[in-house]
Amino acid sequence: MPKYEYECQNCLDTFEIVQSMNDDKLKTCKKCNKDTIIRLISKPSIIFKGSGFYVNDYKKKEKTL
Repeated sequence: MPKYEYECQNCLDTFEIVQSMNDDKLKTCKKCNKDTIIRLISKPSIIFKGSGFYVNDYKKKEKTL
């Protein structure tokens, strides 16, 4: 499930929450209880594990003479 980052425009509190893409956006700040929450646009957190697909699959191999 994706992790979303929110910020309150009133108290400037920022927090992250794991939500399903089908869940509704949060609206109320947990600290100040006002409806001033916005969802921030952040870079995706993709983690590549292992030796890497680029190095193994797509990198040009050196030609031997």
